[in-house]
Amino acid sequence: MKKQIGLYFGSFNPIHKGHLQVAEYIKNHGQFDEIWFVPSPLSPHKQNDTLIPAELRLKWVSDSVNHLVDMSVANDEFTLPKPSYTHKSVVYFYEKYPNYNFSLIMGADNLYGFHKWEKADELAQICPLHVYARTGYPKLDPLPFNATWYDAPLIEISATEIRDALENNQRLTSWIPDQILDELVSFFKSVESKTH
Repeated sequence: MKKQIGLYFGSFNPIHKGHLQVAEYIKNHGQFDEIWFVPSPLSPHKQNDTLIPAELRLKWVSDSVNHLVDMSVANDEFTLPKPSYTHKSVVYFYEKYPNYNFSLIMGADNLYGFHKWEKADELAQICPLHVYARTGYPKLDPLPFNATWYDAPLIEISATEIRDALENNQRLTSWIPDQILDELVSFFKSVESKTH
């Protein structure tokens, strides 16, 4: 029996408790043995100038999830050509881990634009879509790409809002995992000191 792995791709710029809540919810309500967080060093959908350095984002994801049961971090995209296209990464995962079955975890906002992704139809066939609710993106009926829907708790804050708050010296402690809070605050203070 092959292990069922949920791949949670993202820039995690930075990771926050909302990401962890979604992963826990889908792990508990889906048929998954494990959830793998897959930080993307450079996504084709993100502006590079707003990205926290890739190695830092990877470290913060690792520090935030390494104590959680059946959750881990896969740094494979750091060894693949950039930018990171999900289809290529999933094909790589199947080659590297032939004893696992993979599914893709994404927010409803990504489902709305999924048809524009590279080889979207093939990707959805080899890596079924598991979509969690996002504010402002109502459930589509019927769901495209044979996706599975989860009414996970709505995340009422974005990584962008967290970055903006930190840049303005607001700590937002309730949204940042305890394991990375001090380091994250220090990083934004150092960035601020360099720009003033």
